[in-house]
Amino acid sequence: MRPMTESPLAAADIGRAAASYREIKSRIMDRRFAPGEKLSEVRLAAELGVGRSPIRTALARLQGEGWIAVSPQSGTYVKGLTDAEMNEVFELRLILEPAVAGLAAERMSSEELAKLRRAFEAFGTEIAEGRVEEYFALDLQTHRAIYSAAGNGLIHGILVNLLDKVHWIQRTSVGSPRPSSALGEIRDLLAALESRDGERAAQVMRTHILRTAKFRNLPAGATEAEAPAPEAPAPSKEKAEPTRRRARAAG
Repeated sequence: MRPMTESPLAAADIGRAAASYREIKSRIMDRRFAPGEKLSEVRLAAELGVGRSPIRTALARLQGEGWIAVSPQSGTYVKGLTDAEMNEVFELRLILEPAVAGLAAERMSSEELAKLRRAFEAFGTEIAEGRVEEYFALDLQTHRAIYSAAGNGLIHGILVNLLDKVHWIQRTSVGSPRPSSALGEIRDLLAALESRDGERAAQVMRTHILRTAKFRNLPAGATEAEAPAPEAPAPSKEKAEPTRRRARAAG
């Protein structure tokens, strides 16, 4: 019996569906398709030069990922993220990313560090001048490199899937993306990685995430200088209890 093989037509449809998915998602990510905007299969098929079947497959995938919604009344429309969902993204990043940065400081190869340093130097001048797209590119590359270098496949999968949501949140922030101050945070993070200082890398990553979250909530037109400093985390009960015992003993 001859082995079953995928027909050229089926393979082509899969390729067109994948390309359509990437293009539609890209438009959602950079807000060419805004939250609440209706999406028409017919219009998308005409714009992308494909049939309706690949568009339907792409939209089903995006619906599964939570980027679009379908209702009998409104049809297919861009869903985006709610405030509650954005807060969930922030909380998950705050739990995982500092620990991952600490691991990466211990495990990142010299070649990976050199690649990050080259990227920082290539983008640095333009970011310092307020070039937003270059900041997004460097920030994305830095986070991906850290996730990979940490060497934990489960956490890597979670955070990579989270990056699309982080990207969308960055582009939908009310304030500007604060590229110049964030550049300093990336510089500090890179220095901690290069010195193999896991504790420092975790601290810098935590500060970076906190400042990003605080800046997102500023009113429209706010500047970087108006962003409040991140709040220091409250000491845990485990750390606070010995301190109280020592105080009682001293008294």
